[in-house]
Amino acid sequence: MAVEMVVSEAAQELLSKATIPLHPAIIKMIRQVPESLLKRYFRSAHLDESILVDAPCGVRARMKEITERIERLDDDSVAKLTSVAERIMEMTDDIGEEAMHGMTRNRESFEAQENACARALWLLLEEPDAFKRAEEIRYADNYRLGRMWDGFLGPKNIQISKNDDHHQEFRDWIKTWFRTGQVKLELYERIRPNLESDDSRLIQVVVYREGLPKSFLEFDEGELAQRHRRPVYEFALTYEPETGIIEVIAPDRLGREETARAFAKTMLRHKIDNERVPLRYYDLSRLMEPYAFPTDPQDGIQSVTVMMMVLQPFEQKAEKLTYEVTRSATQNIYECLWARFQDKSPLTNGFRLQQVKLSVRFHPDGGVGRGKTIPVKLSMPNGCNLKSKSEKERLICEKYLPLWGLVKEV
Repeated sequence: MAVEMVVSEAAQELLSKATIPLHPAIIKMIRQVPESLLKRYFRSAHLDESILVDAPCGVRARMKEITERIERLDDDSVAKLTSVAERIMEMTDDIGEEAMHGMTRNRESFEAQENACARALWLLLEEPDAFKRAEEIRYADNYRLGRMWDGFLGPKNIQISKNDDHHQEFRDWIKTWFRTGQVKLELYERIRPNLESDDSRLIQVVVYREGLPKSFLEFDEGELAQRHRRPVYEFALTYEPETGIIEVIAPDRLGREETARAFAKTMLRHKIDNERVPLRYYDLSRLMEPYAFPTDPQDGIQSVTVMMMVLQPFEQKAEKLTYEVTRSATQNIYECLWARFQDKSPLTNGFRLQQVKLSVRFHPDGGVGRGKTIPVKLSMPNGCNLKSKSEKERLICEKYLPLWGLVKEV
């Protein structure tokens, strides 16, 4: 019995000292957002703003004290703070910044905030509806051209119907197709930045639908109780009047074609044949020998280097050869392959290039610090890791891949 008491007391002491580490997003938000803006958020969330202490002894000591005070908050307060911090940090990349910039009604005040994190929290506090729409735009653009995306050719220059009955037709179709009870549509106009032409004007429709019920256990006055909830799922569509392209961003690939057809029928009042947007196909044959990768000086590209190749024998599809060089290599990948294989190099002996990884290095912005390096992975026939999330990615995708003869549209 005495031993049990000792163990119990030791365990209690450990538990009393134990804390659940804060989510990294909270730490980043506290560090990057000015104190005055943070206090505004704490007041709006009914959190004690005195948590945000001053620390004359230094930034590190202040962060340590703030972290310890947040850890002593109740679980619901920490959960609320974590949720907001995650939403804020998610919007601080290039695609999130563009979405917020396009949605805010007060660009001057938005741009006056000192960094991306502060701009996101400012927009959430000042224009919560604009922030929510920016989140929806980021969702659509983040997954665009990826596995959750399909594009279809629709009618050009059509005004989306404003008739409530037509909107209800689309909602009814969604209810039937997805076997769901409740559906909410949010429709608004937005823009998508383009490098080579004027920005595109889009109509975006966000669909929220109720899912099937899910069960889980909760404590109810000390006893286990079965609870049921219906999660809400989201997907998005965009329509570009100038081109007629309808894009569907949704996890369920099988439903995208039917969704595009139903959208065109109910909201555009047109029937479409679900002809898909022409895909980009990549032709890597040019890189079977050294290539100079021409660039325009004003675009700030310092160098383009082939870092990895996946080669496949013409007569043996079950085999692949992957060859990669590191940044510390003193020779380029072609010289390395020749030195390794000499007259049996796969570049000249019955192999085709199936995949390539390029390293595109930019000069430092403003001539200070290190320039950004973007890895570009292309796979036959239409695999590409670039999703046009940043201006530099769009530059490579829209201008330079065609210029270098690596892409063709069919």
